[in-house]
Amino acid sequence: PSAGFLDLREDTGPSKSPTVAGLTEIEATSTNEVMGLLLRGNKERSVEPTAANKTSSRSHALLSVIVTREEDDEKRTGRLYMLDLAGSERASNTKNRGKRLVEGAHINRSLLALGNVINALSGSGSGSRYVNYRDSKLTRLLRNALSGNCRTVMVGHVSPAAAHRDETRNTLLYASRATRISHKVDKNELEVNWQVTQYRDVISDLRSEIGRLKSKLDSERPTSAEIRGRSSGTPVKHLREQIIATFREQMKLRRRLMDIDGHLMSLGIEAERQHQIISQWEARRSKLYTRNGSRPNTSAGVAENGNEGSVHEAWSELSYIEREQERYVALRSSTLKELE
Repeated sequence: PSAGFLDLREDTGPSKSPTVAGLTEIEATSTNEVMGLLLRGNKERSVEPTAANKTSSRSHALLSVIVTREEDDEKRTGRLYMLDLAGSERASNTKNRGKRLVEGAHINRSLLALGNVINALSGSGSGSRYVNYRDSKLTRLLRNALSGNCRTVMVGHVSPAAAHRDETRNTLLYASRATRISHKVDKNELEVNWQVTQYRDVISDLRSEIGRLKSKLDSERPTSAEIRGRSSGTPVKHLREQIIATFREQMKLRRRLMDIDGHLMSLGIEAERQHQIISQWEARRSKLYTRNGSRPNTSAGVAENGNEGSVHEAWSELSYIEREQERYVALRSSTLKELE
């Protein structure tokens, strides 16, 4: 972005994935087009020589490709994230100073945040563990890729030279943690039958609207004597144009109403999920107290505090969802008034 920094915004759609303000999603129809876009993006990266690497990249790079395929009543979607992490740097090896030193610190900080997320996702234990994706913009962008319906693969680039033994070991340990991330992966298939039902209802409503407008046209149609008394049929043509414009506006409003209902449905599902997280935490917390009302032991108290982070995040998400629901309900009411 021209501003020099990434302005991340939360998407309220079904995907719930963060988006970067100012970036454009480009439709590509071939692999060559994707590679051309990738080369364009790489030209925008900052590359500077250091004592350890003559072509050291000074930033992370993320390529996101969405593939959609429709067959009959099924719609399949897949998303590929390819990320160049740029590599961890030691100031003693790179001999960086000034701006280059600050860039290396930013890279290392985001790599640390990503490592903490991977540790939390790969941690053992039956209880749910709080995963802090908000420590860096990198982890926020990769939230769906790491915790969603996906597979994660990490490729470590290492040097065989003995002088880089410590860096090689750290890279292999870092990458090995990603192998312990486990998710149940399902196909992203969308049944469109329910959408067809909605569209049928809209078509039925539009047909009724057409019938009403035709009746209005017939009732306001001038008599033969009036037609003969006029030099042209301009008023009739004007009325017809008004009817067509009204019909198009009605269709636009009904489509907007369908989009609003879809957003409200997804927000309701997400709110229910956050309520379940809070309810489960409250149920576990109540079990920590004995029947005579005494406080739990120290180890139980530590476990309780360990889960408080996820509850705070759930309350924060719930508050945001409620504000969005109020906004969409108000937008729905105004749209319904326009339809009247």
